[in-house]
Amino acid sequence: MRTTLVTVMLVTATTLQTAPLPAHADCDYSTDWIARACSRVARVAHEGTWDLYLTGYGWHINGYTEERRQSLNSYSWGGGAGKHFTDENGNDDILFAFIFLDSHENPEPIGGWARQWYTKPVLGGLSVGGGYFLGFTARSDIAHYLPVPLALPIASLRYRNASLMGTFIPRIPGVNEGDVAFFWARYEF
Repeated sequence: MRTTLVTVMLVTATTLQTAPLPAHADCDYSTDWIARACSRVARVAHEGTWDLYLTGYGWHINGYTEERRQSLNSYSWGGGAGKHFTDENGNDDILFAFIFLDSHENPEPIGGWARQWYTKPVLGGLSVGGGYFLGFTARSDIAHYLPVPLALPIASLRYRNASLMGTFIPRIPGVNEGDVAFFWARYEF
């Protein structure tokens, strides 16, 4: 199962570069927000530059007993790849796919699109970012890897090409026991 998931994620990451996505002109939809979303994704896929992701830590916050926290995996090691396009204001649209070890040490793939706004750089390239991402994940403990849609906030601290990023995953009754803050690193090529 783990080999299959790793293979799927590698194929997905490769597809970010090779898949024939519609050109900007082909994003002519009657619904304006769909046309804008299509144009953003197409721009990242065709004009974006590559990123490398390394995942590393999941902080189990509220809702977990101390005993339960001790039994959960906080070191969410993994990685992946993506592409980003930086607009004229220094903000990013990002396509990404990575896989990491979840709280139960099972592989968890995740992928999608993110929008990130940044402050003006200070101290030679230090900036703070915030935004959101939309995508999918799949977990062994949720319908045995049935894809689940996500919409989560993201924040980052970036120095030149390197970023420390994070998101907050709220407790959903019946799905997870408590809140989690998840952190990863990104390097822009």
